[in-house]
Amino acid sequence: MSSDGSLPLRVMIVDGDPSLISLLQRSDEIEVIGEPGEPGPVEAAERLEPDVVLLGLTSVALTASLSRTARVFVLAGEPAAASAALRDGATGHLIPGRITARELLRVVRDAGRAHLGLSARESEVMDLIASGRSNGEIARELFLSEKTVKNHVNRIYSKLAVSSRAAAITLWQAQR
Repeated sequence: MSSDGSLPLRVMIVDGDPSLISLLQRSDEIEVIGEPGEPGPVEAAERLEPDVVLLGLTSVALTASLSRTARVFVLAGEPAAASAALRDGATGHLIPGRITARELLRVVRDAGRAHLGLSARESEVMDLIASGRSNGEIARELFLSEKTVKNHVNRIYSKLAVSSRAAAITLWQAQR
């Protein structure tokens, strides 16, 4: 279970560096799933339903197929390969050797939530709402007035098209 109480992020790695796999397996917020091989990565992703697929440079050609099943991040230090993957449907790219488990979680969560249309501050407020904090607690933690927090909450509800904290939290956590 992750530190925020949500389920671990299910990550499938295709052609990944063993040190990256080891790093991710040590995190309690990430569950590395699947063994690339038989069946192929596309079939494995359809069967295992990962939240995220990390693709090594040699598997970039699978981006379009895998992006139908999960958010795909390509591990590429080469700008041309990263650009090609993004054109084919990758959510983003990560530079091998520079990613930590915490950074991966942040990037993936930000990418998953970006389409919800929340600003950075609204996302921060929504994270605190999802962790069970009241408007007053959020105001104190972010050094804002309660009225400002209430305004953020109302904009969040409007953007998420929800009418309650519970509905907003459910939608928010579904985008992890």
